[in-house]
Amino acid sequence: MKKPTVLKIYSLLYLIGCIIFTILNYSNLDKGEGWGLVLMIGLISMGIIGLILDFFLTKLIQNKITLNLTELFIVLIFSIELLIKIKK
Repeated sequence: MKKPTVLKIYSLLYLIGCIIFTILNYSNLDKGEGWGLVLMIGLISMGIIGLILDFFLTKLIQNKITLNLTELFIVLIFSIELLIKIKK
């Protein structure tokens, strides 16, 4: 197994959280026209994009400190954006 990075750990935890939330709230997400499930698919795809971005960044940046600082910056921006979306 390759060494964990900040973005990889964050994306995996994010995906696990989305899947658990979807399973626990499936009955609420599936009501009406089912837009809740579509939203969850969109959120899960954002976690997958994070893993893909981590793959490319690990190939592009060889210095581990620079890589982790770059990924930490991406995680902070993503978290702030997610909090803004939740508060709306």
